[in-house]
Amino acid sequence: MPLSSGGSLQTLNVLKNQTSAVSFPPLGKNLRVLLVWPKFPPSFWGFEGVLQMLPEAAMTPPLGLVTVAALCPPTWTLRLLDHAFDEIRDEDYRWADLILVSSMHAQRTDTLAILRRARALGTRTFIGGPWASSEPEVVRLEADHVMVGEAEEVFAGIAEALENGTAHDVYHVIDKPDMSASPIPRFDLLRRDKYTSMPVQFSRGCPFQCDFCDIITIYGRKPRGKSSIQLIAELDRLRELGWRNEVFIVDDNFIGNSKNALQLAKDLAVWGKRHNRPFSFYTEASVDLADRPELMQAMVEANFMYVFLGIETPSSEALKGSKKFQNLRKDNLEQVRIIQESGLWVLAGFIVGFDSDDATIFERQKEFIERTAITWAMAGMLQAPPTTPLYDRMKAEGRLIEDSSSISNFSAPNFRTAMPLPTLLHGLSRLLAELYEPKAFFARAFRSLEVWNTRPSQKPPDLPLSYNLSILMSSMWTQGVKSTYRGAYWSFLGTIVSHYWTNPTKLWMGSMVLLSAHHFLIYAKEVADELERDCAALDSAPQLPLTIPESVGAPA
Repeated sequence: MPLSSGGSLQTLNVLKNQTSAVSFPPLGKNLRVLLVWPKFPPSFWGFEGVLQMLPEAAMTPPLGLVTVAALCPPTWTLRLLDHAFDEIRDEDYRWADLILVSSMHAQRTDTLAILRRARALGTRTFIGGPWASSEPEVVRLEADHVMVGEAEEVFAGIAEALENGTAHDVYHVIDKPDMSASPIPRFDLLRRDKYTSMPVQFSRGCPFQCDFCDIITIYGRKPRGKSSIQLIAELDRLRELGWRNEVFIVDDNFIGNSKNALQLAKDLAVWGKRHNRPFSFYTEASVDLADRPELMQAMVEANFMYVFLGIETPSSEALKGSKKFQNLRKDNLEQVRIIQESGLWVLAGFIVGFDSDDATIFERQKEFIERTAITWAMAGMLQAPPTTPLYDRMKAEGRLIEDSSSISNFSAPNFRTAMPLPTLLHGLSRLLAELYEPKAFFARAFRSLEVWNTRPSQKPPDLPLSYNLSILMSSMWTQGVKSTYRGAYWSFLGTIVSHYWTNPTKLWMGSMVLLSAHHFLIYAKEVADELERDCAALDSAPQLPLTIPESVGAPA
C-alpha cells in the first residue's frame, strides 16, 4: 500500500486477517470522522468524588486522540466525543464515515461496547492506543481496522489507504517515531471547560527494565523527546485558547533523558517568567530524580508543583525480583525527603503481591508511606499486563489466568500468587482502610505540607475568584455538612488556613488535598469492603499450593 509522506514500508507491517476475506470500500477524501474516548471505570486516580464539587466533568482529555486528529488530512471533518460526559447517540454513529477510537486497557469494557454498537449500525471503526498495541488479537475481533504502535510517521499513508479503499485490517508499526514529527495536538477540538488539567507530552519511552511495566514494551527503552521549542509551541497554543489551569506533562518518566528534561525545565522557567507563569505543572518520574539537584531546581523555577514517583515497595527482594534496580541504589525514604525539600510535593504508587512478599509487607508499606508523608499513595495489586516480561514468565510457569477480568490494581491479580490470595486481598483491604481513615489521612496530609519546601517561583493556577469561591462553598456543604468525616474536614481546613494564609502555594495544595478527601476516603473504603467480600468468597475455595521455581525465589 502507498505510504506517501507518511512513512516507509520499512516502518510498517501489514497483517492480513486470515480468518476472513475482508475488503473495505473507499471512503473518499471528505471523510466525516468521529473520534471517541471511552469511559474509564471508577478508579483511584479518577477523582470522581472531587468532580462532584467541581464544574468540570473529567480530570484530563485524550491527548492521543487530539494528536492523531492533527495528523488527519485537512479534507476530513472531525468531531470528538468524550464518553466520560458526552452521550454518543445513534445519529452520531450514522453521521460518521469512520469511528476512530483510542483506548487504554482500563477502558476496555466501554471500548468494546462502542465498537460493537458502531458495527451494528454499519459504521467503520479504527482503533489504536495502548490497549490495541498490547492485545491486537482481541480488538481485531470487534474493530474493522487496528493499529499497533505509534502513528506519527505512518498515519498519512494509512489515511490515504482509507480514502482509496486499500486499507488493511491490522497495521503493525515497527519503528518508534522521531518525536520531532509529532504535531501540535488539536486542542481546539476539546470541550476544555470540562477538564481540570490539560496534558502535553515531551517524551516517550523509559530506560529502565521493570518486568511488570508495559511502557517499555510498547514505547521502548530509549526515550525519545520533542524539542523545547515544540512543547512551548503547544503551551502557547493552550494560552491562545484561554487555558489557565494545571498542565500535566504525561511522560511516563519525565527524567528518562535527564539532559533533555533539564533543558526543557530551564526553557519553561524563562517562558513562564515572560508570561507571568500562566500554568503550574506536574509530571511523573523515577525516584532517582533526587540525585539531580540542578534538574529539581529548574523544575521548581518552571513552576512544577508536584511529581508522581513509582516507588512500588520498600522490599529490596521484590525490587530485585522485578528488576526495578533504579530503586535499589539509595534509601528511597531519604530520596523522597530530598525531593520534597527541593520544592516538589510527592505522590506515589505502591504495589503488593510480588513473589517475595509475605504477610508483613502491608505493615511495611504503611510504615513507609507514613514516614514519607505521601498523602496520595496508590497502593494496589501487582498485575501482569500483556507484552511484559512478567506476563511471559507467569504464562511459562503456568500461573497466568488467561480469562482474568482484572481491569485495575484493585482487582485480584491475573496470575496465581505466591502469597495465599485471601491473605493478599485481606492485607490490601486493611492497608487501604488504615491509610485512608480520615484522621490518619489528614494528619499525613499536614505532614506532607510541612516537609514540602516551596519556593517563591511556584505559583498556583490563576483562576477567577468566583470559580474558587463556588468550589469552596460546594466543599463546605458536601464535605463539611453532609459527609461522615466532617469533623476532620473542619479541623484540617482550620489548620491549613491558620498555618499557610501567607503562603498561597501551600494553601492551594492544602485545598486540593482537602477536596481530594471526598474521593480517597470514600473510594478506598469501597475498595477495602469489596476486597473483604472477595476474600470471604475465597475462604470456601482455598488456593492450590503453588511452587515457585528456585530461579525466581520463594516468598520470604
